[in-house]
Amino acid sequence: MAEPSLPTGMQTMSPAMAEMRAYPRYLYDQVAGCFGDRVWEIGVGYGTYTTWLREANKSVLATDIDAECLNAVAKRFAGDDQVTTAIVDLTDESTVKVQRKYLADSILCLNVLEHIQDDVQALMWIRENVAANAVMGLIVPAHQALFGRMDAEAGHFRRYTRKSLTSVFQQAGWQVDQTRYLNLLGAAGWWYHNRLRKDAGLNDRSVNHQMRGADRWLPRIASVTDPLTGWLAGLSVLAIARVK
Repeated sequence: MAEPSLPTGMQTMSPAMAEMRAYPRYLYDQVAGCFGDRVWEIGVGYGTYTTWLREANKSVLATDIDAECLNAVAKRFAGDDQVTTAIVDLTDESTVKVQRKYLADSILCLNVLEHIQDDVQALMWIRENVAANAVMGLIVPAHQALFGRMDAEAGHFRRYTRKSLTSVFQQAGWQVDQTRYLNLLGAAGWWYHNRLRKDAGLNDRSVNHQMRGADRWLPRIASVTDPLTGWLAGLSVLAIARVK
């Protein structure tokens, strides 16, 4: 009997994510400072980050495992010769290798690595197929103690700590410049819905209602708390790493 396929694309997200702008922008801004001119975006989703990269005059290799997401982004940027789209499956080396010709000097990878069972191998393949000294800005879910139903529904294999994420990068041959946690208050909300309630899934009405509301104020709170608690805990963990 064949194993069920893992969720991809919109299946990995709460519906409210399609309407959120301030929180995705907050995440993007945490890593945007490390980008050069040629950015490989791994996991395009709704194309939100692609738009911001183009507004910053970056050339973008927009990739995803999900054809529906990728087709939507390709349609949105049709006629823009600075956006290239391609299917990339981080469990299939051939789809990663073919991107070598792009010579990306930067990689944007937000909330993708947790979906990959062999995360070390995926990071190794990426490292082998980018420009020398390329830099990656990556964000993943933090703290395995927060893992619950919503993680399982989204197809997450794990959540990370600063220590475990550093170890994964180093095993894959990367040099880690920094790690820090983001959004401590968001971790409390995730714990409530994902661990205390336990019955809240990605499509839960109250979860999505709160996400829409939090999009308006949570980034402002995180901008105050992150400098104080980035060493300790958060909903997400960030890493900036470079090819050695």
